[in-house]
Amino acid sequence: NLEYISSAGLRMLLKFRKKFDRNIDVINVSGEVYDILEVTGFTELLNVRKKLRNISLEGCPVIGEGALSKVYRLDHETIVKVFTHPTANLERAEADRKTSREVFLHDIPTAIPYDVVKVGERYGLVYEMIDADTVSAAVRKHPERLEELALKMSRLMKKLHTTEFKPGTFPDVRDILHSMIHRPYSMGLINADDKALVDELIDSLPSRNTFVHFDYHPKNVMLSNDELVLIDVGDSGLGDPIVDLLASYSHFVTIPKFTAEQGLKNHEQSIGLDAKTLGAMWDVIMPDYFGTTDKSALAGYEEVINGWSLITRIYGITVAHIPDSLRDRAAVSFMESLRKVLPDLKPIEGI
Repeated sequence: NLEYISSAGLRMLLKFRKKFDRNIDVINVSGEVYDILEVTGFTELLNVRKKLRNISLEGCPVIGEGALSKVYRLDHETIVKVFTHPTANLERAEADRKTSREVFLHDIPTAIPYDVVKVGERYGLVYEMIDADTVSAAVRKHPERLEELALKMSRLMKKLHTTEFKPGTFPDVRDILHSMIHRPYSMGLINADDKALVDELIDSLPSRNTFVHFDYHPKNVMLSNDELVLIDVGDSGLGDPIVDLLASYSHFVTIPKFTAEQGLKNHEQSIGLDAKTLGAMWDVIMPDYFGTTDKSALAGYEEVINGWSLITRIYGITVAHIPDSLRDRAAVSFMESLRKVLPDLKPIEGI
């Protein structure tokens, strides 16, 4: 409820910091007080958090949905990403805001992050987004633009994979993959020997500081003024581009095929496009990304990507809404396939 803080109040905060010799949290700060703290440099000395706006989403359409969040359109110029998973706290929302800001400052076209907000008991992140729709929605409305939009997605992916950040800006993708494979192990879907094999494979990836989105698909890319804008960058990392390719391959090819064979609609509903359409987009992305139309070369690249993608498929079934019996069978099948190709799996050179 503080509306103003004087120099005496500032000195008191500084006294607390010196007395306890640690970072001090100053929370629920009004906009007026925050401005004073910022202009005097106290936001560099203290962990200052503004009082969060509490917004209503009544009547706001959902334009995207993932395992951890939903994206709503607030108005013509803004969207809000609401963290729906029970473990998503204020720290996760703040981390997403910082990640989005860092990506934007590196000239990657992404939604400009504004402020963290409360949506009931959940947290959300407001972004600027003018007159935009997801690529999935654009393809549904204008199927004749499929090839054009797939080419745009390929070229944006190439831009991501040629953008370097300072080491440590984002997590190492190898650490992310290690944590992913730990989940099926903790659930008893794979044994300790299998986990050790996969961990060794992950460690074979070279260290790189190139950007990896880790969830690149048509529902996570917006079309604004005929230009692509990347969203949902909270799980991004740094590392070898093969990690982005394997994740995208899962979204475009393997998961749609698997769910279609099982008579499930969850992936189609999540991404917003059916298996045939996603496959057609991937068939455009591959030759453009690798700069070749040689079918033999493309088949070789796809074979490698498919092998690596088995890591995320093993993880994916742990969070998918599928029957337990199907999850168990899929884990056995995916792990058997990975064991067969594992000795020959290497990153793709030149990307």
